Amino acid sequence: MQVTDVISLITNVGFPVTLCFILIRYVLQTIGEKMDKLDNSLNELTKAIQSFESNRDKNTDLIS
Repeated sequence: MQVTDVISLITNVGFPVTLCFILIRYVLQTIGEKMDKLDNSLNELTKAIQSFESNRDKNTDLIS
């Protein structure tokens, strides 16, 4: 294997593979951030629903 063959191999294989790893890392990081935001939103929604149900139960007890 000559030097030109090695350079050609690195150029044709190594560069695209490196770009794929960079892209995968970026996509996973972005999805992770969005999943964290979604998790926080769902937790806030759960707390709001529980608070609403608690207030509704208190108002129902006062009416009865």
